[in-house]
Amino acid sequence: MSAPVTTEERTVRAGRHDLRVSVAGPAESSGTPLLLVNGLGGHVRMWDPLRRHLTGIRTFAFDAPGTGESPTPTLPLGIAGSARMLTKLMDALELDRVDVLGYSLGGMIAQQLAWTSPRRVRRVVLMSTNTGWGSIPSHPIAFAGLLSMRRLRDPQHYAALAPKLLGGEMRRNPDLVQQAAALRTTESPDTRGYLYQMLAVTTWSTMPMLRLIRQPTLVVNGDDDPLARPVNAKAIAALIPHAELHLVRGAGHHLFLERPDEVSSVIDDFLAAGQ
Repeated sequence: MSAPVTTEERTVRAGRHDLRVSVAGPAESSGTPLLLVNGLGGHVRMWDPLRRHLTGIRTFAFDAPGTGESPTPTLPLGIAGSARMLTKLMDALELDRVDVLGYSLGGMIAQQLAWTSPRRVRRVVLMSTNTGWGSIPSHPIAFAGLLSMRRLRDPQHYAALAPKLLGGEMRRNPDLVQQAAALRTTESPDTRGYLYQMLAVTTWSTMPMLRLIRQPTLVVNGDDDPLARPVNAKAIAALIPHAELHLVRGAGHHLFLERPDEVSSVIDDFLAAGQ
């Protein structure tokens, strides 16, 4: 693997939660900052492959409670609670308005944030995500893989599951599988924190709010994603009034690792509009 992206890291108090936050990109950027919201059990280092390509954008990533170096909360946050926490994080970081990129679970949180705090969010990128209830479910084998905590701690076990869990290039590229396994298992989430996130995914739906999201929205999905099926991306793009859809041919769930050039180019162009 190549070297991690150079970032500034610090602990930030967001309401009742202490979060590890990493900041990358030019300090004097004139564009809107980009808030990165990760998927299940994700940590800040997982954004490195995409951040290497988004060099002109100032990005803010964080470890959600119970992941990476952020302590596990006593009670689960849920999707709505996570969105409220993000507004407090933005306050602590003195970010009046952001673009938001939500990946997988983070895409559900980004949808919620765009709806509940419309003045704080300029543009939305939804990557490899769905709406929770109301979506076509993940492939049963892929969903079963999500329940394995071992895959988050054992690179070999992760690599064995990756082709059916993630699809796309993970079915064909063993070197990429090993890279994903090393990146994913570097900082394992707390078991309770991970289960809290699973509870959030399986008990919430953002479907009723999609028509109420007024921000320009980019929906990006692999067309071979067994977790976030492309039919869900098409539905989300159809329901959000000002949305556009970009399907990445032959790609699976880990878009930012499989096709960082294509994905970053599409995101760059989308975020640059209206600056």
